Amino acid sequence: MLRTIPAVVLATVFAAPLVLLVLGSFARAGKPPPDGLLDLRPDGLNLANYELALDLFPLGRQILNSLLVIAVAVPVTVAVASGAGFALIVAGGRLRAWLVGITLALALLPPMLLWAPRVVMLRVVGLGGETLAVAITAFAATSPLFVLLFALAFRRIPPATLEAARCEGLSSGQVFWRAALPQVPGTTFAVALLALVAHWGNTLEPTLMLTRPETQTAAIGIRALSTLEPTLYPIFLAASVMVTLPPILAFLLAQRGLFAPLIPSRQVTSR
Repeated sequence: MLRTIPAVVLATVFAAPLVLLVLGSFARAGKPPPDGLLDLRPDGLNLANYELALDLFPLGRQILNSLLVIAVAVPVTVAVASGAGFALIVAGGRLRAWLVGITLALALLPPMLLWAPRVVMLRVVGLGGETLAVAITAFAATSPLFVLLFALAFRRIPPATLEAARCEGLSSGQVFWRAALPQVPGTTFAVALLALVAHWGNTLEPTLMLTRPETQTAAIGIRALSTLEPTLYPIFLAASVMVTLPPILAFLLAQRGLFAPLIPSRQVTSR
């Protein structure tokens, strides 16, 4: 019983903003902002703010655009980051040190240094204004830190396991796919969720690249809705609920695979 108290406290702390967000989305638009927690109690299940958010702004299309981006960016990020992380492990001693150093240097590089070259490159090839252009960073593992996460995970695999796979005649790619990657499910789920959050909440690249409303993502739509006057904030909160739901659902679906390595397996003893 005592072990569950910290989990309940943490869940309450992290769930409180979401609860307030949902309650605020049911308030009637046009009323003054709430004066205290008691004013957050909704009069009823008012869905008018959700309808207004979809009618006044192309939020539905923007959410679909964001789903398209993560449908491409997340698997590409996992594939590139895991492959690069495995390459760091199988590389020789001095080469591995150089590769780790370069990866760390790239992780410390300010992202704004690459914005202008990336935008120019995409416009040269004719992809500057397309929705999927904002997923281009997935082909560089989204973040060098994801490569290092996989490298650390692969490092914990006993070398004898990989050597046994090579002795069976498997190529390096087969060793990675069949022997190494299945042993790091927690890291795979973690990187996938981090990539989803990074691309779902990304506002910098879409602002620079996407100028047409029909190609913009949900993060840009929420940013535009945040400029509404305070009496119309229930519409903004309703839109925020719709944009927040996909990452939450993704986390709920992936949490078993994410936390499975941290949960000790129960040993069944026979009498």
